[in-house]
Amino acid sequence: MTDNNDNYGSDSKSFDYDFLVEESLKNVVKKVLKITSETGLIGNSHFFITFNGDDPSAIVPPELKNTENSEIKIIIQHQFWDLKTSEDHFEVTLSFSGKKKNISVPFNAITSFTDPSVGFGLQFKIEDNLKNTSLNKIESSTSNKPAIMNSDNTDLKSGEIVSLDEFRDKK
Repeated sequence: MTDNNDNYGSDSKSFDYDFLVEESLKNVVKKVLKITSETGLIGNSHFFITFNGDDPSAIVPPELKNTENSEIKIIIQHQFWDLKTSEDHFEVTLSFSGKKKNISVPFNAITSFTDPSVGFGLQFKIEDNLKNTSLNKIESSTSNKPAIMNSDNTDLKSGEIVSLDEFRDKK
């Protein structure tokens, strides 16, 4: 339970459902990466992970950062090594232009996770502790609530009940 005596204009106490949902969805990412670190990729699975490269806990080679955009997208598919997960971050070695580079990404810095092989994707809000970084450049056109994406990469409305049949292959 949280005390909503904050900038949201409510003085009542209530559950912070947005935080609880966000935490649950990030646990999906943690679990998938943990399984992958233990067994390797399953089937045709591969992951597109986008994260805030300006997060103070993110460790990325400077040549991967773009001065105009703090978001970095990585792909975990064919050329990755030493994938490790912990409670608050994951580490992986990836190949960029034929050179292996170590990356460490805190789960709180992840803004999207997609497995295109099954049409599954998640988008995450930007954590409050990151709002004071260069992410202030990002326009408010992105949603601040987690949303599940359809297989055609369009967002569903937050809070909408989604049938799992939408994510299954139609035969």
